[in-house]
Amino acid sequence: MNLSPQLAGGSSAEFSNGRELAVSGNRMTVAQDANAANGDQNKLVVFEFDGTSMRKFKDFSVDFNVWGIHAEGETLYAIVDNSDELAIIPNFYTLPQGTLSATKRVSIEGMVRTHGLTYLGDRDMMLLTDVGAATSPDDGAFFLVSNFTAAAADGVISDDESIKISGPASLMGNPVDIAYDRATDMVYVAERANGGGRVLGFNRPTADGDMTPAYNDLFAGASAIHLADE
Repeated sequence: MNLSPQLAGGSSAEFSNGRELAVSGNRMTVAQDANAANGDQNKLVVFEFDGTSMRKFKDFSVDFNVWGIHAEGETLYAIVDNSDELAIIPNFYTLPQGTLSATKRVSIEGMVRTHGLTYLGDRDMMLLTDVGAATSPDDGAFFLVSNFTAAAADGVISDDESIKISGPASLMGNPVDIAYDRATDMVYVAERANGGGRVLGFNRPTADGDMTPAYNDLFAGASAIHLADE
């Protein structure tokens, strides 16, 4: 459509090397990935907004590499980058700012390097992407976990508690983000490596395996995806 975004509001720069955003109510959280420019500090920076006004509310230094984040009410879900883990932080917005360790970490069997996520609280369904080796354009995957709360209770999502889609037909190499369309039960993935970047759409899977996407659009540099509920 070639539309230009229109700035609705902003704030002073409070982070650098940002990765993903998560919004809950009038609060927006930014994941800052550590690099030399920010003193090699992984952070979660929280802003409050009201119309066009936005201000920093608090920030947290965290002891793991961050990437994808998702907020559901007062709980923040955060990818532990360079691992097979997901961090869960309940009561996130009421915690005092400062150094923060995840209340709970959950590992996913069969995962190499988790990256993107989305959670549907009303369905208790978690979706996660696996980029595998960053240098490989054909070893990516996504995981769908139903009954996530029960599956994650023991700290491990086992093979029989998830559905994994991967393989050459899927066209996934470095799937960096994921979204879900409730209306059509479609899973959408931002694929960064294959073909220089794609947006892929999959029918909701019911079993492990390779799957040909029902939607496949070349999109150079695809790095994030979000689907707004109507």
